[in-house]
Amino acid sequence: MDLEAPVDAWYVWLAVSIVSAAIAGIALGLPTGPPPDANRAANTIERTAGSSYDTSATYDHDATEIKFDGRTLAMRNEHGTSRASLSYGHVVPVMGHERLENLSEGRSFEEEYAAEFADTETNAFDVFLEGVESAYADNSGEWRTADDQLRTRTVSTTPVPSIRAAVEIEENSGSTHEVLFAYESNTNVPLEFYAIDSQGRGEIRKSVEARPSRNTRTIGHDEFHGHSSLSFPIDVEIIVEDNTICRDTIGEDRGDELVDICESGEETVNTADDIVDNRGYVKRNTESESFYVTLVAV
Repeated sequence: MDLEAPVDAWYVWLAVSIVSAAIAGIALGLPTGPPPDANRAANTIERTAGSSYDTSATYDHDATEIKFDGRTLAMRNEHGTSRASLSYGHVVPVMGHERLENLSEGRSFEEEYAAEFADTETNAFDVFLEGVESAYADNSGEWRTADDQLRTRTVSTTPVPSIRAAVEIEENSGSTHEVLFAYESNTNVPLEFYAIDSQGRGEIRKSVEARPSRNTRTIGHDEFHGHSSLSFPIDVEIIVEDNTICRDTIGEDRGDELVDICESGEETVNTADDIVDNRGYVKRNTESESFYVTLVAV
């Protein structure tokens, strides 16, 4: 009996072996799990970014790297990459910036920047903004190593300075020797009160610190500059950081009368809108007159 396999059978066996090996190779090359869910991560961020008050959220994920690029969030692991868009706008990834990471973990703004609040020559909000700008520049558009949890928090910061100021000019035969200056603000703000008379002979310059309570300052003729009296009409300006935020001209008919120069809630420091306009990740709450920023750590 001839037990040798037919030549055709060997060809068939060889072909089947090659195909099986190829299929096995393809199977081994296929991903064994899904890529990270960028949409769920984006939804977590949106829940906090949509609030103008302090709020936070976390999302457990399996990404090994994350990238924020403008309004786009990308996540990847060994199984692939996924992307999602943030309808809110820009957020600030804070990886590698300790103070902002502390905020993302729940520490209060006042506690983290306590030293700046205690220093009368330092503005805590400015220091915070510098850190935010640096973190945004360092992390935007770059893949960053991620752990297994994304943390997001919207941080509400100090109020936008809102000024109220009034002046009462003593009238005495068309001129004055005494001026009462009343002022207040919703937060500590350095103000300068400036007044000059119609003839340009005399003027007043008085610097004060406005606080969240009404204060008054009486300015006598011995504090006038150039002349011991001011003649009506008198131009009055309220100045903050070299910017005139409100002004009025007081005629003799309004002498001995308390005149509002900056009415409550109507005048804010001019730089407030610039902060929002120049930084897409800084928003403004017009009700509480504060700024807020959404921070993300991974």
